[in-house]
Amino acid sequence: MHKVLLSVIIFILCISALTPVRSIAAEKNTATVLVLNSYHMGYLWGESVLQGIRDELEQADLPMKVHYEFMDTKQHSPTKIFPLLYELYSTKYKNTKFDAIIASDNNALDFLVRYRDQLFPNAPVVFCGVTRFSPKLLQGKSGFTGVAEEVDFKETIELALTLFPRTKNITLVSGGVTTSSKNNLEQAKELVPLFANRVSFTELTKLNPVPLQEKLAALPADTVILYLSYYRTPDGTVLSVQESTSLIAAASNLPVFSPWLYTLGNGVLGGKMLSGIQQGETAALLALDILKGIPVADLPVIRRPQNEFIFDYRQLKKFKIPQDILPNRSEILFEPQTLFYKYKTLILIAIACFVWLSLTILVLLRMLREKNETTKLLKREEERLESLLELNGQEKSSSDELILFSVDKVRKLLNANTAVYLTITSNKKVDRYCISNELNTSWHSLPNQLGIEDLISPWEELIQQKSTSRLRAENARTPVVWPLGMNKFKNSIALPIWEREQLRALIVLGDDVVTFSKSDERQLTLMMQGVTNFIQKRRAKEREAQLASELRQSQKMEALGTVAGGIAHDFNNIIGAISSCCELALDDVAKENPAHEDIKQALKAAYRGKQIIGQIRRFSSRSEVATEMISLPNLAEECIQLLQTLLPSTIEIKFSSKTPHGGMLLADAGELHQVIMNLCLNADHAMFGMQGVLTIDVEEVDVTADSFDLPRGLSPGRFLRLSVSDTGTGIDNEFLPRIFDPFFTTKKEKGGTGLGLSTVHGISKKYGGAVTVESEPDKGTTFRVFLPEVVTDYCAWAPEPEKSSTHGTEHLLVVDDDKEMLYSVHKFLERQGYTVTMLQSSAEALECIRKNPNEFDLLLADQIMPELTGLELASAISDIAPDLRVIIYSGFEGSNAELFMRQSAEIGISAFLAKPFRNADLGNTIRNVLDSQQDSVAWL
Repeated sequence: MHKVLLSVIIFILCISALTPVRSIAAEKNTATVLVLNSYHMGYLWGESVLQGIRDELEQADLPMKVHYEFMDTKQHSPTKIFPLLYELYSTKYKNTKFDAIIASDNNALDFLVRYRDQLFPNAPVVFCGVTRFSPKLLQGKSGFTGVAEEVDFKETIELALTLFPRTKNITLVSGGVTTSSKNNLEQAKELVPLFANRVSFTELTKLNPVPLQEKLAALPADTVILYLSYYRTPDGTVLSVQESTSLIAAASNLPVFSPWLYTLGNGVLGGKMLSGIQQGETAALLALDILKGIPVADLPVIRRPQNEFIFDYRQLKKFKIPQDILPNRSEILFEPQTLFYKYKTLILIAIACFVWLSLTILVLLRMLREKNETTKLLKREEERLESLLELNGQEKSSSDELILFSVDKVRKLLNANTAVYLTITSNKKVDRYCISNELNTSWHSLPNQLGIEDLISPWEELIQQKSTSRLRAENARTPVVWPLGMNKFKNSIALPIWEREQLRALIVLGDDVVTFSKSDERQLTLMMQGVTNFIQKRRAKEREAQLASELRQSQKMEALGTVAGGIAHDFNNIIGAISSCCELALDDVAKENPAHEDIKQALKAAYRGKQIIGQIRRFSSRSEVATEMISLPNLAEECIQLLQTLLPSTIEIKFSSKTPHGGMLLADAGELHQVIMNLCLNADHAMFGMQGVLTIDVEEVDVTADSFDLPRGLSPGRFLRLSVSDTGTGIDNEFLPRIFDPFFTTKKEKGGTGLGLSTVHGISKKYGGAVTVESEPDKGTTFRVFLPEVVTDYCAWAPEPEKSSTHGTEHLLVVDDDKEMLYSVHKFLERQGYTVTMLQSSAEALECIRKNPNEFDLLLADQIMPELTGLELASAISDIAPDLRVIIYSGFEGSNAELFMRQSAEIGISAFLAKPFRNADLGNTIRNVLDSQQDSVAWL
């Protein structure tokens, strides 16, 4: 044997000597790589590793020259062949410097660890396929890295026990001669303790083929075999992988598992397998990193597992193992090829051609169909645009006429037999409809309004949508019934019309022959959008004009309020002087004297004048006040007093009240005042230029769940019903459903804004009530407002008994620029026993106090004066005479009462009197302020 090897070595050296050596300069930029394989050519594991190495090196961009050497350690013992190989490589590669060496499997690594420094000094080494790797193998060596062969025996055994749960014995088959077989056996035996309580282990090692076959045949049926490498036997027989695995599988007829992919194909069922190709690829990538300049020290040994579950399809079938119990992501090899796989390329080309031709035909047919549809669509678009142009030309037509025109046009556009347009009010009621067919297009009114919920199915659901819907009968015997039951068709299309989140109308078209399409939906939507936008623009213009009118009216009312506030002071001064003098005169004239009653009537007229001024200011004021307890009968009487000055004498006003529980409400008096005045002025307009009667009634009603003659929506309880009736012209029935809509008016030519009744409706709803209307042309109208009554012990206002004035002897300073007011106050106070100094100038009063700070006990001053107001005078003397009490009176009734009171409190005003006041109130207030020890503002 040694002679044979020596002859081979001498032959190789001769061949090498005859091979011309390239110059160093020519190979300067070419990397030189040595691939050292532990085994011989044709050995499956070694070939798979070499395939992975070649694939990666050939794909690299680096120019390189690769030398391949096979050590043939499967057939020759490493201890015998290593010295011979050393002699061979030292001669063969004497003048070659390797930039990297790739070692495949343990024997190649062992050889390089022993001889690398002598044969290939400083050459970096990358190893792969090394079993049972330990850093001790490289102890004292540098320039070594690689990927360890981490065989997963444990997962393979677990797999075998999972697929064959009745297994009681695992047999380990190993040649026991080569280094790899010994390592594999030792590594497998280390796992025996982990499975000792589950199965027993037996070893079949160091057996020649015949004894091994006999042992295998005698194994029990509940055994699985773990293949650990059986290539060289003790008698020197060398077996290939195919021969080895086939021998074991055939002799045992038991499932054989292996952790190496190269063993699959000749009787091995599968396992958690390691791929030689992956080992080679990883080693090649590490070698390329070294060639690119990465130091070997920066490339640690890779020890992570690179195993996958792989199975032989034929063995799975043999042992009847279903694929669904295999681990996830398992790979199955050797599946039988079908006709498709055999002629896959030709079949795919044929299918592709057929699909391409089919698609071409379909595209052409679709293009033709789209062309026809586009032509029809363009024609319908043209018709729709022409209709919209005609619509724009009807600027002088009313909204109802525009809808008639639009409904007829859209019916013709969609080729429908009939179209209907239902109008829906703000309270979701259907009151009118427009119907169009081949004979006629006209408006119709419903005798009684219907709610949306009263519509028959499916319209009550459809009407809540905001898009077009198509309805088709299931069969000819059950056509779709239209809303209100007005018609039946097999095919219908409908569109709810919304305006600012409010449902305004529903348009429905139907036909027994025409089937409506998506295009019809689009045409209907666009057509009605155009119509709706046009009508909305018109309404916006009308609303703008109405708002401008309302603004002018508001400005008039604001101006009236300003004027009323401005003249209130002067009127109250006049009335105050008159009432004060009348009171003084009453004291001087005996009751038996006829003049006493005359003076008393003059005094009443003065107070009525004050009430009228207050009512005018209240009616014109826009300020809001908090809710309070209000007597509705008293408020109605107050409004009647104002109406008597506003309405013509041709109108008779009648009033009645039946409120045994007090007739009290919790509300804003100004808003209720507005309700009553709006209804009464509306009645005045209805009786304009004729004799008439305005009747105002206030009465209590009880609302229960069974009340059928009262408005719906009222909560059970006691309500006050305010009825305002007139004997005017009445309201046409067609206008009644819209009478409470904002800006709706039938008196536009007379300045009507359409806001009066909508305001009444809004205020009644605000307080949990309702408003109804009944009218008959030429006979009159009755409005009824229902408001919840509040039952309380609070009583209606009653005049307080007149209090006797309190006399005094203190010194009073009275300041007022009005001579008449100054005269009456001065005269009254002197009668009460006071010493009175009166001045018309506030500046003169300030100077008088500055000269004599302690002369006066009380200052009584008007608020509005030319030089200093009452508050300014009081503020000026606060430092001069801090103990001097101050009372302010005024005929001005401004809206800044809270600000005035706050300023009065800050200055130290003791009391305030509103003109005109009674002499008794003046005397009591002065006496109370002089006797009081606490500074506080009292408002009288």
